[in-house]
Amino acid sequence: MTAGNPCSSRRRLFMTPIAALAASTISRRSHYAAVSAFQLPGRALVVNKRALSQLPRRLENHDVIDGPIPPSRRCSISQLHRSSIDHEPGNRAHTSRLLATAADAEFGDLRRLVSEAKELTERNTASCPPITTLENQVADLERESSDPSFWDDPNSSRTKEVNKLLGRSTRLLARLKRWEELVGECNAALSLLEELREAGEDDEDTIKMIMEECTADVNMLVEDGKLYELESLLSGPYDDRPARLLLTAGAGGTEACDWVDMLMRMYTRHAEKMGYKVTIEDTTAGDVVGYKSVEMLVQGSNAYGWLRAEKGAHRLVRLSPFNANNKRQTTFGGVDVMPVLDDEEVAEVDVPDTELEITTLRSGGKGGQNVNKVESGVRIKHVPTGINIKCTQERTQGLNKEIALKRVKAALLAIAQEQKCEEIKAIRGDVVEAGWGAQIRNYVLHPYKMIKDQRTSWESNDTQGFLDGDLEDCIAELLRHRAKEEQASREEERERV
Repeated sequence: MTAGNPCSSRRRLFMTPIAALAASTISRRSHYAAVSAFQLPGRALVVNKRALSQLPRRLENHDVIDGPIPPSRRCSISQLHRSSIDHEPGNRAHTSRLLATAADAEFGDLRRLVSEAKELTERNTASCPPITTLENQVADLERESSDPSFWDDPNSSRTKEVNKLLGRSTRLLARLKRWEELVGECNAALSLLEELREAGEDDEDTIKMIMEECTADVNMLVEDGKLYELESLLSGPYDDRPARLLLTAGAGGTEACDWVDMLMRMYTRHAEKMGYKVTIEDTTAGDVVGYKSVEMLVQGSNAYGWLRAEKGAHRLVRLSPFNANNKRQTTFGGVDVMPVLDDEEVAEVDVPDTELEITTLRSGGKGGQNVNKVESGVRIKHVPTGINIKCTQERTQGLNKEIALKRVKAALLAIAQEQKCEEIKAIRGDVVEAGWGAQIRNYVLHPYKMIKDQRTSWESNDTQGFLDGDLEDCIAELLRHRAKEEQASREEERERV
């Protein structure tokens, strides 16, 4: 048995590709086997025990593993180049061909990624106005807003409309220019890499730097393009407004109050990741821990459109820390989402007094005797729909009643838009029932870990990441699902006509 026949040994050991390639000092055949091992990732080089004992001293620290080589241990092009030993002309030729083949594969993958990113950018750009049109629009709006008389009435409808259009057009123009810049940088990087390959340059550091920069540009282009596709789905009449979230404890007692606290933390972290501003407007503490109810205001671009699909009952299954026997317990939390509308929009809504139940309560908390002894808080319930709004943020009952009534009207407008009702009186009951059979999403933490949305069948095993605010994938799937349903509904209407 000789070291030149690595496959003839009955006792086989497995080596990493780096150590195997260095073993080419033993025989040329070992070198050929090393090349084959690199060309087939995950396959190990087979050598006999005697060949392994003859490895140079500098390879003694290499781990010898039994089985397929994990991806983290596979060598890259630069590692392979550093580890190769060019004692023979044949070795140098094989190493050069190997490096060239690996470089061609990486360059081909990069070219494919750039091509896909450019196709995505072209689709998104085709759905936007031309850059010249946007530049003219922004110039006209800036000229109008720079007029001193424009700010005589900052709360006028025209002032608000101009400011909204100016902000939207400016952001879209900046995004289009950024896409154009990233596409140009990717094209320039590919051209430079092609020139280096044709010239036979072997400066690994320069090639690696160019490929890393091009890959980063491609990733930015794809991520922003996919985000724009999702934002284009937020085309509802109130999707660009701020959102008000009302979290309420459902069935589950103390466990439900703690679940409301977890939901508040989840939505707060998600809003921060999305660049939204979160304000906790009102809370009602639980008897032991957590909250019985929490009211949150989320402000930002398309905040309501992004979060409105979160409306519904959320079910939690876990080993309850509040159960003396540490038994698995199911609890529910209700999430209601409504847009924040301007006074002019809600002023047109007429709600008969006979449909409202108005009660007063003590606000409590900071504020002295006025809020702790006087019933300054107001709760308004819309009987036909079950909408229940409480307001305690002001010091007088009249102001709280006015604010609560505006919120009721805003909720009715949002529900009318969702149910496609032409009149408020046609709205059906829309109260969120935080109990069995009404959940929109399950959060299972025991006996296994899984988050599953009941509407789209989207699921994930990363429960901790989801509860830490990583809701982007789930909400994106909801938006796509809703867009497909609306498209199918429009096609059915056209067929009936």
